[in-house]
Amino acid sequence: MELSFNEKMHWVTIIALVVIYGFYFLTVLPPQSPDVSGEQVVLFVILLVPLILIFIAGAIVAVVTGRRSEVEDDERDRLIGLKGIRNGAYVLGTGMFAAIACALLTDGNFWFIHVLFASLVLSELVESASQLVYYRWGV
Repeated sequence: MELSFNEKMHWVTIIALVVIYGFYFLTVLPPQSPDVSGEQVVLFVILLVPLILIFIAGAIVAVVTGRRSEVEDDERDRLIGLKGIRNGAYVLGTGMFAAIACALLTDGNFWFIHVLFASLVLSELVESASQLVYYRWGV
């Protein structure tokens, strides 16, 4: 079964986020201080480069291996996109609440920043994964 361009890009997104930010969180956890250090900020910025490169390479591969008669997004694609965004927004909202709770209950900013960032990454993962499920199962 051949995947559409959108499905391929969702797979690229999932793989890139898990690899790059999985490495980031494995590197910075457990925290050495209650605040975010300069090395952690530098690591975050440095990891943006391979993340962008993975997205570019994935898009090139998706275009090259894609169907030649690819049509523009139709109503089904837009509905799948909206449902995926909705699912990701639930995770992001829950993460924002958890980050605020961390800000109130812990010293320093390490947990607040990283819970906030983790909720952003998880919401993107949920959005892409749910859209893949909707493409396979139908809307």
